[in-house]
Amino acid sequence: MEVFLKQIEADSRHILENLFPYYVYDMSEFMKWDPDLNGLYTFKSSTLDCYWSDTSHVPYFIYVGKDLAGFVLVRKYPSSPEILDIDQFFVLRKFKGQGIGKSAFKEVVNRHVGKWQIRVLKENEAALTFWLSAVSDIVGCNYDACLDIDVDLEMHFISFEKVS
Repeated sequence: MEVFLKQIEADSRHILENLFPYYVYDMSEFMKWDPDLNGLYTFKSSTLDCYWSDTSHVPYFIYVGKDLAGFVLVRKYPSSPEILDIDQFFVLRKFKGQGIGKSAFKEVVNRHVGKWQIRVLKENEAALTFWLSAVSDIVGCNYDACLDIDVDLEMHFISFEKVS
């Protein structure tokens, strides 16, 4: 099963915008978000503008063969631009539990060597387990993990460095 990333060009942004409500729905379990009056999980598409206007942000689609499997949004962390940050990471349920997320993450890290951090909501224990395993697959025990505040949310921060 071939997993690969494809940078999202501006003319494919609408596909990311179509996928994003599924991500918002998944996150609603932890954020306690409700659907709107029409029963939809919505978001402000302008929050994605930086991925095409700022070179410190890079959006990717995750593919399994020819099938779209999700997305990963990488950025330089706003308060520490020397740190690369997974802003958003989403794998469609059909592809979960098959190593696809780990493969996609490994490819992202290989494309962007340097200092990294992953932020995980404190309540999202399954995601924390995934991220600790995915990071460990790349750097072994050479990472730090702690609880800290990101904007106004308590989150797990996983930090590591990929040198080559």
